Amino acid sequence: MLLRKRLDQGGYSLIELLVVMTLTAMIAVPLVMFSYKGLTSYAFLQAQSDTSTELSTLSARIGKVLRGTTGVLSAQPNTVTVYGYFSPADTVIKKIRYYISGNNLVIGVTDPDSAAIPATYNNNPEKPTITRVDLAMGSNTMFTYYDDAGNVLSPGFATSQVRAIGIYVAANPKAKQLSVPVSLTTRVTLRNFKTNL
Repeated sequence: MLLRKRLDQGGYSLIELLVVMTLTAMIAVPLVMFSYKGLTSYAFLQAQSDTSTELSTLSARIGKVLRGTTGVLSAQPNTVTVYGYFSPADTVIKKIRYYISGNNLVIGVTDPDSAAIPATYNNNPEKPTITRVDLAMGSNTMFTYYDDAGNVLSPGFATSQVRAIGIYVAANPKAKQLSVPVSLTTRVTLRNFKTNL
């Protein structure tokens, strides 16, 4: 009698539970995959946008220093050394070097030995600062040099011929999310060396 009451009360059989679980899984799996792909796409776009903004800011900062340079000391494909004001608050001209070391972009600043003119930079050490650790330059060089007609200078040029500097930076901070590095190219005219005034 007790067994009959339990069967009459209803409930779900094991087969019914398995069918419901299977249908739920069939609906849930596509929803989870759709959500995962959406989150992955968002993370990719966010990483790309952040990197682009950071490179733009960095390139603008380098460009500002190069634009106001008072002299180009050394001009190599991945290194440029100039005299100029590194910070808007600077009152003396410093020796500033931008260079690539491995995957790092390094800025080296050397203070003058004294306030005497012309300044010398022999006694103070260069103060290097790593600004990016995720460069992905490939076979590209960071700097390209142009003459007063806008032509790319051939190897062996004199630094006195430089009138503009092209800057190329590429980085990939999140290689798992960004399959291709984010890159930025800009060109800066050295305003203290213009010949068309």
